[in-house]
Amino acid sequence: MKEKAMFIIGEWYYPAILLVYVLSMISLDVIHPGVFSAAFMLIFWAGLLLFGIMKKDSLKAVSQKLPAVDIIMCLWLLYNILSGLWTVAGSGMPISVYLGELFTTALPMGFYFLGRFSGSRDAFHRNFLLSVALIGVIGIILYVAAPLFYINYLFRLEYISLPDAPTMRVRMHSVIGSTLMGYLSSAAMLSAAHFFIASEGRKGKIMFFFCAFLAFFSNQRAAMVAAIVIVLYMNYLVFFTFHMLPKKFFAAECGALAAGFVGFIVVFHRAFEKVAARLVSLPGAIGQRSDQWVGAANNMFNKWLGNGLGANGHRAIGYTEHLIADGGIAKLYVEMGIIGTSLFVFLMLLILKRGFKNLKKTAPEVGIIIVTLMISIGSNMMSFALAVPVLYYAIGAIAHEAESGEKAE
Repeated sequence: MKEKAMFIIGEWYYPAILLVYVLSMISLDVIHPGVFSAAFMLIFWAGLLLFGIMKKDSLKAVSQKLPAVDIIMCLWLLYNILSGLWTVAGSGMPISVYLGELFTTALPMGFYFLGRFSGSRDAFHRNFLLSVALIGVIGIILYVAAPLFYINYLFRLEYISLPDAPTMRVRMHSVIGSTLMGYLSSAAMLSAAHFFIASEGRKGKIMFFFCAFLAFFSNQRAAMVAAIVIVLYMNYLVFFTFHMLPKKFFAAECGALAAGFVGFIVVFHRAFEKVAARLVSLPGAIGQRSDQWVGAANNMFNKWLGNGLGANGHRAIGYTEHLIADGGIAKLYVEMGIIGTSLFVFLMLLILKRGFKNLKKTAPEVGIIIVTLMISIGSNMMSFALAVPVLYYAIGAIAHEAESGEKAE
């Protein structure tokens, strides 16, 4: 019972923190999501440590034959934490830069252990999916109503450049900003896919397409592309890999999507033009940011060690000329260097290999990892406290299923 209570802390992270974001509209001076998230993360880690103490005998047995994924994950986490030494001493950043990044990037990696040891994945996926859907509904209502307090809220958080309704309606921000809204909606599509696959197609369909709608409504290019990729991925799995439904349904779906697409163009022609323009501009946006990435890579403190955690992120504004505002993969390399990046790449290759071996059970988690990596090409998604937990939970869940499969054999 105590063990279950410790897992509940992590399983309810998204409902709790997103509720704080909603409440922060009352007063950002009183209710600060960042402070709450940091406190919650400390409580979560305390729960993990307590779990380790309570299960030390069984964990000792596991450590005698420690899977490679666990070893690489622990080394990767430790490397991120220790890199603070050269963030401060080597790159000359104030310790506050490192500590801020520690709470949003490194400590949320602890969700790996939640996925690794919690067993059932239903509770996490359900809470995550419903939380994202709920803030999506709240976001739609606020988008339509455009109350002044909400516009001022977004302007103060610098989600919009002007405090007026037309500027606010360029993207759907909800209470977390359009970048996170787009990413979380894409990831929530795969949480819905978890229930769809588990129920052989009986559950999760409505939530899947609603989250796809939210991804497009965020008007974030990467999220739109991710949503399209996820739809194609799920169709391939359902009809051609798992054979969950007859192929006649695939033909019917293609016809319905084609008809809906044509209808959308006719009825919402201007909206379609805006979406198409955003998608077409994606390669150019990456090209514009690449100069920033190259400049940062050419001015690293140490090629092997990197600049250290947080040294090139948003918190380093005013302390470095080589900020990487958009580009999580490039930021990871510049901050972690060749050694850290090698650990991360090895971890991704190892976990994806294991995920693809057991795709029937881990398809949603494999999708979450791939989508996160894809979106992180053009945004610092792996530095957000709202994005990192679901990524590392997915990695841990795949590691859990891989070990369960080996035991069964």
